Amino acid sequence: MVTAEIVCLGNELLMGITVNTNATYLGEQLTRLGIEVRRITSVRDELKLASECIKEVIEREPEILIVTGGLGPTYDDIQMEVISKVTGKRLIENKEALELIKEHYEKYGLEMSEERRKMALIPEGGKILNNSAGAAPGCLIKYKKTEIFCLPGVPTEMKTIYTTAIHPYLSSKIKILITECKIIVENCRESEIAPYINQTKKKFKKLYIKSHPQFGERKGIIIHFSYSGEEGEKIVAEAKRFLIDKIKENQPKIKITEIGE
Repeated sequence: MVTAEIVCLGNELLMGITVNTNATYLGEQLTRLGIEVRRITSVRDELKLASECIKEVIEREPEILIVTGGLGPTYDDIQMEVISKVTGKRLIENKEALELIKEHYEKYGLEMSEERRKMALIPEGGKILNNSAGAAPGCLIKYKKTEIFCLPGVPTEMKTIYTTAIHPYLSSKIKILITECKIIVENCRESEIAPYINQTKKKFKKLYIKSHPQFGERKGIIIHFSYSGEEGEKIVAEAKRFLIDKIKENQPKIKITEIGE
């Protein structure tokens, strides 16, 4: 299975100022492609700390590393410097990136400045990923066994680059079928159905099955089934039926609803 890690740069993530929605979004998107996300790490905007973090990821040799945050014009936007330091690829002013940045600011009648020009500094050999939602372009750098995707931290910009560039690129390379379904179980505690979830996992060893307590208007326990590979629909359907039958057989008062009903 293709593996990935996600690293999110930003003091604000560690200080509780900003909720890391980028990690949630990317984790979900990569999983849907059949990619196994091994780790998601948040790290401060400090060159030494961030460089150590990225270096450790590269040493684990994931096929994919997505880094978010730190592509802007300010002093603490250090992502490109970090990637340059770890890979040994020198920072150069990328002509394509510079033109995209100029075009962005020209739309607003603004001229280039030293700070804005900084966003065109890309590790040598990097492939530019256009950011139609903002100023700072992303880039793709191949280093050792890992493809490093460098994205901005602003969620709208990150999602724009992911959907227009990264998702099509990965989809064309990765041909893994993912089958998923969910049920919601009500009128019980998670511990009451845990034995039946364990039995299902034991019977369907390659299946991902996980319970998630849900609160709010509709309280209950969501059970998520997921399978990567051929015959996924058959295996997921059999596993779901097995679990439902086990629960009904032993806990007839529990209400079970398939999500979407």
